[in-house]
Amino acid sequence: MNYSEAFEDDLVDLERAVIESARSDGDEPATPDDRYLIAALDHLLNTYPVSEARLLGHIEEVRRIYETRRTESTASKHVATVHEAFLAEVCADYDPTY
Repeated sequence: MNYSEAFEDDLVDLERAVIESARSDGDEPATPDDRYLIAALDHLLNTYPVSEARLLGHIEEVRRIYETRRTESTASKHVATVHEAFLAEVCADYDPTY
C-alpha cells in the first residue's frame, strides 16, 4: 500500500488508544479507552489494505513497550521508532526518519 497522511493519522490514533489502554488497570471491565481502541482498530482494518495480523502485532508491541518501560520519555521514543518501522513495512513508498 502507498503511504498517506490519513493512514498515519489513523495509526497514531490507534497507538494512543493502545497506550491509554495499557495505562489503565487490567482488572476493570471494558473502559472507554478499550472501546476506543477497538473502534480505532476496526476503522483501520475496514479503511486500509493492511492485515489484521500485522496491526495486532503492532498493537502488542506498543502495549509491551508501555508496560515494560520505566519512564514516559523512554517509552515514547521507543514507540516513535516502532511507528516509523511499521510504516516502512506496510507502505511501499514510506521513507522512515529514525
